[in-house]
Amino acid sequence: MCANIRFLILFVFILSNFGLLGRNKGNNQTHRAIINKYLWQHNNFETPKDVWGDYTIDLNVEAIINAAIQTNDSTFLPVIDRYFRLKNYQFSQTISFDKQPFCDVYFRYFQLKNDSSFVTPYIEESYRVLQTIPRTPEGAVCIRHKGENNMLIDFLQNYMIRMARAGWLTGDTAFYNEISTQLKIYSEILQYPDSKLFSQGRGWLTDKQLISPSAWLRGQAWLMRGLVTSLQYVPKNSKYGEFLIENLNIFANALLLKQDKSGMWHNLPLLSHNVSYPEVSGSAMIAYYMLSAYDKGYLSDKKFCKAALKSKKAIRKYINTDFSIRSISPGPGTLYAVDEYKTNAEADNPHGTQAVILLLSRQ
Repeated sequence: MCANIRFLILFVFILSNFGLLGRNKGNNQTHRAIINKYLWQHNNFETPKDVWGDYTIDLNVEAIINAAIQTNDSTFLPVIDRYFRLKNYQFSQTISFDKQPFCDVYFRYFQLKNDSSFVTPYIEESYRVLQTIPRTPEGAVCIRHKGENNMLIDFLQNYMIRMARAGWLTGDTAFYNEISTQLKIYSEILQYPDSKLFSQGRGWLTDKQLISPSAWLRGQAWLMRGLVTSLQYVPKNSKYGEFLIENLNIFANALLLKQDKSGMWHNLPLLSHNVSYPEVSGSAMIAYYMLSAYDKGYLSDKKFCKAALKSKKAIRKYINTDFSIRSISPGPGTLYAVDEYKTNAEADNPHGTQAVILLLSRQ
């Protein structure tokens, strides 16, 4: 009974805020409806317990901030402020990089609020990370997982972005050089020579020297995020920027070869399209960052824009009338085996929510 009442309240809420024309009024209404649904599911961050959980909450808050900035829409600013207030966050705090493994929500909040007291602790923590982060014998940076240091492209992308932002804030090219170094090492170890896509990581299997099998779509999307976002903070005409642009173009061209006729990418992109399902979170992130890269000139060929817009159109078909989202891959990616990721799609997984918010909030 309670579940039915909650659903009815949500249904009425959506109708009253967005109307039956919500899906037909364009991306702006749809992404706002998805945000409202997500916030409703999290009690609109009304109490301290609502703001704590796994990293996907930060992912979605980062996406909501991004949407507010991109659309110049202040609707969600009070709930964003409340989120950080309930976390007792102050801009002068040092937030450990280890506590935000896949996104940088505090930096995005700093950009939204433009509070300069954020800068000094952020720079200090960035130097600490650069000097102390775990590395493989080859020098690849690692995520610490269950007492072991493993390579993971999900982690790499956030590390690259952190280094790029620290370089932008300080002017210290050591941060930019670190991005180039890590991308080289990861490419040598994890990038498949023929397809140019990436294995998810190394160190996750019984044989610690083996890379994870095949490729997983959201992992490729994470790397797109790392490349495109880093370029926003690295001087485009520097040797560091040119290196990133070169690698982005190779990688983006490789992704185009794996897109299906509908515009979607599939959860296991190295396999034929009929083997695994069209996956929303990876497709939405790839499309979003491909469009961003095209707009900024990192990807100059119009084919990238066309491919991303085609994906954006296809993704809308996976959004239900109640604004739930289908065909999302759960984590943690193909770190151990491939077969289970052929048919394991979920609905309303928070990774998909943040990805669709990002894409549909883009004007």
